[in-house]
Amino acid sequence: MYRNSYVKIELDKLKNNAKFFMNNTHKKLIAVVKADGYGVIDYMEAKALNEVGVDFFAVSSLDEAMSLRSHDVKGEILALSYVPIEALDVVRDNNISIVSVSKEYVDKADLHDVKVHLKLNTGMNRLGVKPEDAKDMLNTLINKGAIVEGVMSHFSSADEDIDYSKKQYQLFKDTVKNLDYDFKYIHMCATDASLVIDDDISTHCRVGLGLLGYSTYPCDIKPCVTLMSEIIAIKQVDKGETVSYNRHYTSNGKGYIITIPLGYADGFKKVNVNHQAYVDGEYGTIIGNICMDMMMIHVDEYHEVGKEVELLGGHIDVNKRAQEVNIINYELLVSLNDRLCRKYYENGKLRYQVDRRFNNSIEFQ
Repeated sequence: MYRNSYVKIELDKLKNNAKFFMNNTHKKLIAVVKADGYGVIDYMEAKALNEVGVDFFAVSSLDEAMSLRSHDVKGEILALSYVPIEALDVVRDNNISIVSVSKEYVDKADLHDVKVHLKLNTGMNRLGVKPEDAKDMLNTLINKGAIVEGVMSHFSSADEDIDYSKKQYQLFKDTVKNLDYDFKYIHMCATDASLVIDDDISTHCRVGLGLLGYSTYPCDIKPCVTLMSEIIAIKQVDKGETVSYNRHYTSNGKGYIITIPLGYADGFKKVNVNHQAYVDGEYGTIIGNICMDMMMIHVDEYHEVGKEVELLGGHIDVNKRAQEVNIINYELLVSLNDRLCRKYYENGKLRYQVDRRFNNSIEFQ
C-alpha cells in the first residue's frame, strides 16, 4: 500500500450479518453486491459470503456479473437491470440470469435458453409489467424458449412507508399465486423490507446494504466498513488566520489543525465539511474546503503524526452522517473509489489487501 488512507472491511461482521438475515427471515439470501459491493469490492464480498453458504448474487449489469465470474465466484448471478440484447450470448455462456425489464425488451430479444426472472411492477414504476399483464408476459417468455426460473418485484419506500409497502407485497403475493407457475426463485424483500414485511411466499430475500451492517430499522447487525487515514501534519494556527482554499475557515487560535492525505478525489465529498472525524479518542471537526487529495481537521488535543483518523465507521456512523449531509448511506459508501486500498480483516487479523490501481491482491496467513 502506497498511501495510508484505506477502507477497512471486517469480514467476520459481514458474515455474521448474512447469518442474521438468513436466520431472521428463514429464507435463503440473494446477496446484492452491485456497485462494486457498495464500495467493498464485489468479488471479495461474494467470496467471503460463499464461506457461509451464500450461493446467489445480484448485480446491476452484465459487466458486474462478468466481474464476479472472472474472479471465480461460485453460485448463481442475477443482473437486475438492463442487459444489451446483443450480449445475450454472453449471458448464456456464463450462466447468468436476467430480468424481464419491459415488454418491448422481451418482444425484441432472443431469449431461447436464457434464464429469466419475471419482473412485476407493483408500484415502483421503474421496470417490469403490471400485475394484470403478468400472465401474458409469462406466456411470452415461455413461448420464446426462456427458462423462467424466478419472479420478483421491488419496494419503493420500505424505509419510510410500511403501509404502502404492505399493499405492494399483497399485490405481489396475489399475482404470484394467480400465475400458478412453479418458480424456483421468488423474491421481493430487500434489507429494510425483510425486517418489517411478513413475507410468506418468497423463497429468498435480496440483501445488500444490510450485509454491511446498515438498515433503517434497529436489528442485530454490525457495521463492517471503516474509512481510515492518518495524520501527516499538525500545526497551531494563529487567531484570524484562514485554512484551505477560498478561506472558508478562520482560526480562533485554539487547539490544533491536523492534515490527512484523503480528499474528494477519493470519493469523500465536500459536503462532509463542518462534520466530525474521530482522532485517537477525540472527535474533531473537518474544516475549510476539502481538497482533492487532503483535508484539515480541527482538534483540541495534540496528536502525533502517524496517528490514525476515522472518517466513517464505528465512531462516525454512516447512517447519521448521511442524514447530516442530506444524502443516503448508499451514496457515502459507493463514492469511495479505487484510489483507496481495501484491507480485509477477520477476527482482528489482516487477511487480504487489495489495491486495484495496481491489480494487486495480497493474502496474509
